Formats: sequence, structure tokens, C-alpha cells
Amino acid sequence: MPRRRSSGISKQMRLRRRAEFLAVQSAGAKLHGRHVLAIAQRRSDAEPGTLPGRLGLTVTKKVGNAVVRNRIRRLLREWMRLHGWVPAGWDLVLVAKDSAARQLHPDDFATDLTRILRQLS
Repeated sequence: MPRRRSSGISKQMRLRRRAEFLAVQSAGAKLHGRHVLAIAQRRSDAEPGTLPGRLGLTVTKKVGNAVVRNRIRRLLREWMRLHGWVPAGWDLVLVAKDSAARQLHPDDFATDLTRILRQLS
């Protein structure tokens, strides 16, 4: 059986270390949405546009239990995967707000994420 090509998210497209998250959160610009807070910072390690944009997701225990937090992460990743990733040369941390726990479909985040991505490009 032929293998299907994955349309997933590679390691180069994610913020993975605590230091990377903290660097963006300390020096990045904040963009408020209804369900998410976005903190964006232009990458300083290369020319803009040469490296892929990276995404980090933060969902605290205040938002809900593990099931709820994981569902929010899945919904945000899925929306980003389908509707355009973080623009090249940017690091973006999305922090879920309490209201994100009541969203049941990736498109429920569409207004926030569309506006945020438009401001970054």
C-alpha cells in the first residue's frame, strides 16, 4: 500500500523549547483576539522570509482540564494548517483565553486568527 504524504507540522515549524517561548513572550508584540492572545516576534537568526514561520501554543490549566486543553491545541493547529501557516520569518505564540474552552470547531477561531495573520503579513 502506498504511503500517503503527511500534511502535518514539521519540527522546524514549531517552537519547541521553553527558551524560545520566553524569548517571544518577553520581546514580542501582543495582538488581542476574542479567544486567543497572540504574541509575535520577527526572527532575528536569519533574513526575513528565508526560514519558515514557527508556532507555539500555550493553554494554561485555568482554561480547563487536560481533555479541554488538548482539544483547544488540536483545533488551533488544524485551523493554522488549513488556512495558512505563520508567515516566514516570524515566531508566533498563541495563548488560549478562557472563552476558547467553549469553542467546538476550528472555524470558531477564524476571526481572531485571520486578523492576526493579516497583521503579520
